[in-house]
Amino acid sequence: MRSYGIYKVKEMYQPFVIGRERLLYDLLKEDEQNNDCMPEVHYLCDRLEEKMIDEAIIANLGEGFTSIESRNGEYKLTHPVKGSILISLSSYSLNVFCDGSRMLDLDLFVALSGAADRFFAVMDGHGEWGWLKPVKTTDFRSYEEAAYL
Repeated sequence: MRSYGIYKVKEMYQPFVIGRERLLYDLLKEDEQNNDCMPEVHYLCDRLEEKMIDEAIIANLGEGFTSIESRNGEYKLTHPVKGSILISLSSYSLNVFCDGSRMLDLDLFVALSGAADRFFAVMDGHGEWGWLKPVKTTDFRSYEEAAYL
């Protein structure tokens, strides 16, 4: 079983975080281990809106799963071949448990990235992290110039 913490980075801080994802990973991993929202997470991440998450999960994943149960900010999605996903919503993160194929993870990531482009996932215990939707920037030149100065 794989477990993830998924956070939505505030738009104003995303440019700062780009290139510093390892530091963000360390912070969010610590937040998950302490099971409480650290002030740094409140500062860097948006509160998650249940309505937006509900729409992303139900609308984007509803057709591909045989069973979807939704109750009080928790979702259980089941697919006969891929497996199941259990999602619980807290103020600043989605706690996700995937049991089965890694295609489950991909399905969820695509659904969430369709709703917003600032989601960042931390895979518990495996040292894996990343943006659910690749970050696009047209300001590569300024990064290169800063590196050479």
